[in-house]
Amino acid sequence: MATEKPAASREMKFFKKITAIPYLLVILALLMPLANVSCNDDKVIAEPNLYEIASGLDLEEALQEPALGMLKKMETGNPKAMEKFKETMPNFPKLEPMPALYAILIGAILSAAFALLTPLGSITLGMLTMVASWALLAQLSQLNAAMGIPLLKVEPGIGIHAASALILIGTAMNMASIIRPIVDEIKARRAAKKKK
Repeated sequence: MATEKPAASREMKFFKKITAIPYLLVILALLMPLANVSCNDDKVIAEPNLYEIASGLDLEEALQEPALGMLKKMETGNPKAMEKFKETMPNFPKLEPMPALYAILIGAILSAAFALLTPLGSITLGMLTMVASWALLAQLSQLNAAMGIPLLKVEPGIGIHAASALILIGTAMNMASIIRPIVDEIKARRAAKKKK
């Protein structure tokens, strides 16, 4: 006769399965703007997401007015400024594709998979994914600074905040699935001592 698994064990297995959900939602969160590029008057002129940056962003398509009009005027009226931009971005106004950024998505998927196998591995991969996302944002800020346009600023977008929040939720759930069995074991030992 097969022994029935305790309800606590079944609940824990279910909890481990749903721990993967926040990490999978990171993939959707990164469809939202990763960064907000704004002018000195705080008017947002571009809101690229991770997928656009990874596949190679075309500034002529991504920029909004008035920045797009200024870019077109510079292309015709100020070739020296365009040459300076090309020192930083050789294919200006096109940003080179960065396929390495897809590693952030792979990190989120692996974090979800590891949540089913080993919570500690899931936490580690989740944190690395979050750090990589913020490192990308810092790199975009450096690229903007290197172009020498003091009027532009790059700030975190809603996508990176949402992805980070989801990773932290997944981390908390993984921590709970690590701590819960330890607490249960301590309670069982105390109960066994009381019976003696």
